[in-house]
Amino acid sequence: MENSTYPQSPINVPENLTKLPASYQFRAALAILAILLFFVMYFGLVVLLGYLAYYAFVYDMGSVNKLTILLKIGAIAGAVMLFVFTLKFVFKLKNHKPTNRIKLKKDDHPELWSFIDTICKETGAPRPKTIFIDPDVNAYVSYTNVWLSLLFPVKKELTLGLGLISCLNLSEFKAVVSHEFGHFAQRSMKIGSYINSANAIIHDMIFTRDSWDNLLDQWRNSDIRLSAAAWIITPMIWVIRKVLSLFYQFLNVMYSSLSREMEFNADKVAVKTSGSEAIVAALWKLDVGFEQWDITLNMGYLAAQKKMYVKNMYTHHLDVIQEAKGEQLIALGELSKDSNGINIYFTDSEISKVDMYASHPDNDKREGNAKTPFVPCEIDDRSPWILFNNQGELQQEMTALIHDKYLNKKPTHFSSDKEFSRFVQIETFNENLSEEYENTFESRFLTIEEEGELRVSGEKFKGNTKELDSLKERLKLLMAPIHDINELLIKAQQIAEGSIKENSFSFKGQQYEKKTLEEGYGKLIDERERLFQNDFKTWDLEFCSFHYVLAQKKGLQIKLLNVYKQHELISDFYKSCVETKNRILQELNDLQVREDVSEEEVSRFSDKVIMEFKGLKKEMDIFDEMTFVLLANIDTVQELKDAIIEADCFNIETGKIFENGSFEKIMNTLDSTAVHCQRVDKKSIAAILTIHKELQLNIT
Repeated sequence: MENSTYPQSPINVPENLTKLPASYQFRAALAILAILLFFVMYFGLVVLLGYLAYYAFVYDMGSVNKLTILLKIGAIAGAVMLFVFTLKFVFKLKNHKPTNRIKLKKDDHPELWSFIDTICKETGAPRPKTIFIDPDVNAYVSYTNVWLSLLFPVKKELTLGLGLISCLNLSEFKAVVSHEFGHFAQRSMKIGSYINSANAIIHDMIFTRDSWDNLLDQWRNSDIRLSAAAWIITPMIWVIRKVLSLFYQFLNVMYSSLSREMEFNADKVAVKTSGSEAIVAALWKLDVGFEQWDITLNMGYLAAQKKMYVKNMYTHHLDVIQEAKGEQLIALGELSKDSNGINIYFTDSEISKVDMYASHPDNDKREGNAKTPFVPCEIDDRSPWILFNNQGELQQEMTALIHDKYLNKKPTHFSSDKEFSRFVQIETFNENLSEEYENTFESRFLTIEEEGELRVSGEKFKGNTKELDSLKERLKLLMAPIHDINELLIKAQQIAEGSIKENSFSFKGQQYEKKTLEEGYGKLIDERERLFQNDFKTWDLEFCSFHYVLAQKKGLQIKLLNVYKQHELISDFYKSCVETKNRILQELNDLQVREDVSEEEVSRFSDKVIMEFKGLKKEMDIFDEMTFVLLANIDTVQELKDAIIEADCFNIETGKIFENGSFEKIMNTLDSTAVHCQRVDKKSIAAILTIHKELQLNIT
């Protein structure tokens, strides 16, 4: 019986469409050669150092005295340490499984299994042992056990992201899943397992600092009579790590090159089942799909700060997708066409340069590959959700996982969809007010003077539209060099990414190429900060004092001053948070570049970090003393404080902060607090601009 939920496949498919090209086979051979070279070298090193350890035990030390005994012990200890160094990764072998997935049962979703079975028949790929779903916009195939896959024919599993399901139609979803099954069918996927395993071994030996390294450090710091062997093996370890580091890069260059060929071939498999346009259209939609899911997830995170939770986050994800539907259709209609009237989704107007370590080709190259030759196929615009039974229950289960794994929350009560939608509307309301002022407040702080200075400065204003227009024109002139710098900053980033043809930019008569790109980027940032610091203070004073004059006329100066004062306190705390983080990082860097740091110095630094961090909690008490002004989705002083940093974040575990994870927690908290401050600062600016708008009503 025909599967009614399975989209139509292409009728005329070229016979050798998915045949592996010579370039694929050549790169696969190079990757295999690289793997063989690594494992020959690695096992040779293990055997050599194993024999060295054996020889250290059995060699005849001749006469027995204190010196020969110390030499014997040192030789054994050094050889054993070297041997353990090559094998220490074995003790960390784990088959890591993602914790953000839900396993689907075949009986619960028969349509999905039928859909997958049909794709398997079309692609000739083996069926997956298990199908999982996760929250995000993605789909991937993996082994059930990576380490066992090196020796045995291990089953594979498929993971589908609910975010992906929501933003594609059924034909596009079929193309994406077919692409993943294209990987199922590739024998070279086994090469990936070997390279990933080699990378795990090398990464552990090169980059991981663990108890083995701590033991070596302690040994070197002991009495010289006991530590001589430790000082002898230290340069040997350095040489081994350097050689492995070079091999690490070589392996990944080889595999990245093959991986790009694997992606091209998997796209051909998708074309075979779904036609050329479906996989390309899916790639085009996924660019926006990532952004739409990020918006939804971010709103869930912000709502959680306000103790507001929804049972089904995907209802609101679909709302975000629906709101963007109109813009997407317009963008689709504006796409260029080729000579056959087929949409061109990705252009090469900017150079498409594949990074040496990129595992996926650029989208314009994937589009060219999928359309050579072009295989037409009817598009099925139905939603992939028709493949899932109990869609709402599945989405609610995934939302609960998001609250637990992503937001670290376990809600006991839930808001209605209407309440959450209202939260989203308020969160985004008036967010474009800054555009009227050249977005000047996006990258700088608004300087607000005391009432006395506002009053004095305001004496020159009458409070009319001519004066307001003059302020806006002056701001436009002030912002012109800022806009130029921002364009150069974007250009510098594009040069670094290799996404444009140009490879240098000029600033103040100095040319900056790739080698000096970082220096040039720093000069741009410094110049922008200098302009903000020196050129905008007078404008800020006049901007605020002009509106203070308007407020006086309407008897609203107290209301305006309260908004100003609150904003000043928010900005001060924001600056303090950033300064605290920078001080800690600077002092940490100063300690790291030294080789003679004592335990006492580390202890003093740890105490200072804790003191500075907890000092931020005291600084927040100033918010309790101000006259609170409502902000979007922030209704009380406590909500304001929680929106910046939650109180339990200040609970630091006692003990050595570099060993118990507290230092990492502190730095992560400072990072997130800076992001939260930026959000609150933006809301505060919106509150100021909103009251300014009210004051501007009816002025002539």
